[in-house]
Amino acid sequence: MNIRHSLLNPRHWVRQMLPTSRRLLLEKSLRQLDLSACKSVLICGAGHDPYRHLFQGAQEYVCLDIEEVPGVTDVVADVLSMPFEDGRFDCVVATECMEHIADPFTLCSQITRVLKPGGRVVLSVPFMFHQHGDPYDFWRPTRHCLESLFKEFDNVEIISHGHRLHVVSDLCSTASPGWLFAPLRLANHLLARLPGSLQRGHRTPSATTGFLLTATKSANSSLHERAA
Repeated sequence: MNIRHSLLNPRHWVRQMLPTSRRLLLEKSLRQLDLSACKSVLICGAGHDPYRHLFQGAQEYVCLDIEEVPGVTDVVADVLSMPFEDGRFDCVVATECMEHIADPFTLCSQITRVLKPGGRVVLSVPFMFHQHGDPYDFWRPTRHCLESLFKEFDNVEIISHGHRLHVVSDLCSTASPGWLFAPLRLANHLLARLPGSLQRGHRTPSATTGFLLTATKSANSSLHERAA
């Protein structure tokens, strides 16, 4: 990642100073992951690549996106047809990407295909969150949907991000005009520290901002073969 390019991006500073609860809780859950063993990493829908610092030990780090961000994007391509050989990476990351993909089943198939056996997927997606990225905002999968999509993977863990208070804060603070809700955005820093903001296992709140899924590709996974 081009660190200087990221710091000069105005969105970086808005994200840091006036974040949504969703963004704060996603970053909090990502920091809890041990990704030190990931040596070959693919970032799907990389954007400005905000999570490069999580992969300090990576020997290969590839940023893929449908549109180029100068100084960041390595490969311009569609995630539904990734230009990589089978079993190329030992970690594939897709944060806040799936909701913008018209065919999530093919996305999961492609992730499975390019992962090595034993490789890890790290995927996040919003649930109760405002529509964004129009006209490319298609999905709000439930926890059960994510479990079904990755049912052939091992060590599947899903973390829910927040509860009703976080949802209401984000729905209000992302409304227009945004400057009216700047104080609420600042308060999100405190809301993210509330006990129970991150839930694992089957204690998922019925109203949550979204999820983070991690899972390991099993040696006999056939998801991509069946979907092909």
